Amino acid sequence: MGKNKNALISVFDKKNLELISKFLMEKKYTIYSTGGSSRYLKKIHIPHVEVSKYTKQKEILSGRVKTLHPKIFGGILATNTQDHQMELKREKIVNFDLIIVNLYPFKETIRKTKNSNDIIEMIDIGGHSLIRAAAKNYSNTVIIVDPLDYPNFIKNFPKTASAKKKYAVKAMKKITEYDMAIMKWFQGNEDKEYLLRYGENPQQKAKALINNNLFKQLSGEKKLSYNNLLDLDAALAIVYAFKSDKYICTIIKHNIPCGASIEKGQIKGYRSALSGDPISAFGGVVAFNKKVTVATARNLIKNYYEVVAAPDFESEALKILKRKTNLRVLKVKKFKSKIEQRSIFAGKLIQDVNNKKTTVENIYGKNKLNEEKINFFTNVLKVIKSNAIALFDQTSLVSQSGGQTSRIDSLENCLYKFNLKQKKKKNSKLFLFSDAFFPFTDSLELIKSKNLKIDIYTPMGSKNDTIIKKFVKENKLNFFKLNNRHFKH
Repeated sequence: MGKNKNALISVFDKKNLELISKFLMEKKYTIYSTGGSSRYLKKIHIPHVEVSKYTKQKEILSGRVKTLHPKIFGGILATNTQDHQMELKREKIVNFDLIIVNLYPFKETIRKTKNSNDIIEMIDIGGHSLIRAAAKNYSNTVIIVDPLDYPNFIKNFPKTASAKKKYAVKAMKKITEYDMAIMKWFQGNEDKEYLLRYGENPQQKAKALINNNLFKQLSGEKKLSYNNLLDLDAALAIVYAFKSDKYICTIIKHNIPCGASIEKGQIKGYRSALSGDPISAFGGVVAFNKKVTVATARNLIKNYYEVVAAPDFESEALKILKRKTNLRVLKVKKFKSKIEQRSIFAGKLIQDVNNKKTTVENIYGKNKLNEEKINFFTNVLKVIKSNAIALFDQTSLVSQSGGQTSRIDSLENCLYKFNLKQKKKKNSKLFLFSDAFFPFTDSLELIKSKNLKIDIYTPMGSKNDTIIKKFVKENKLNFFKLNNRHFKH
């Protein structure tokens, strides 16, 4: 490697620092160091140059400003061009070949304290800037941000640009995560690690990053599980989707709504939701859009549920629910998500949340649903996996089916379950919602053959739309076009 190599050390975490600094001594590096790092190097008898003596600028503002100086950043950012090297020589600036930096422990601090002044002091400025500068000039200046990387650096000193770039990539990931944590803290919604016993199945390890400010567990001996959190996500997407003076309730089982209702009263709403599929509701997650009352709590404890969630609970209602030690009771703030994401083999998929307002266009017949019910029924439909079919009476979900590879399979299953479980409602007015168009008339023929009073709400866009419209009008089926498709894969 030759002589006249220069390294800058400015670290909060002193782990393995003796190991790397002794290696640098052996390789004839001149070590420059700041503040606490310099004091540590003195204790272990590592010769070095204090940065303040090199720059002729003492540390100021209680150590807030140490490395922010042209003699530091010039030495990091200079290329090997003749112009740059002549300028460094003229300004008496050394080339820095290696930067060893780690940042103030911001995430660790917000876990330990709520004191804003203490947290603010853990926002690293100089270290962050050193990392970015070194990463920009990675082919000349190697940047190490993790003490666990020192042994590998010693064993396999990076000589090629590609080897050096790997250190730069890790450094940039580090400061990106660091900046995200700071931004979330400023916004008051920092994510915290939520320990899970396992994932969807016991053989799967799992953890969750949770915004604790959104919810509080008021009761229940157990913490939430991976599957509880998935079901809650689906439940809240329904009950918090839009503001309503009415009482909304949904029951989710295996991430699918087995019950949902919009009523003028909370108890009636809960009972209507439960009547959608009382067998499947066992062990499910129940969510409400308004404060849970004592009367509702008395009804809830008659059944077994994993979780009950709402924006608030009457004090007596909470006492009633606490009688069931295995029931997790959650107070969840109302919120509106703007994006959603999921992992895939190559990274992540990110998209806007499907929350556009729903409108309808009459194809045949007169629409008998108001805007509020149309949007509520559509919000329930959105949670069901495609191909999704949802069947409602005037206020609640009475049957549903999804996750099938053909629409007619979903339709047949939905109508079969309705016939099996909702015999009392065979003469009721029903509203069938589909997440996408009917590509053929076979589904409409099936609906017609059941002799039920069904109004159909579905998007259009098939090349067979003209044939569908003709069939609808000839057979006098009440049929209404939804303005958007609602696939959920």
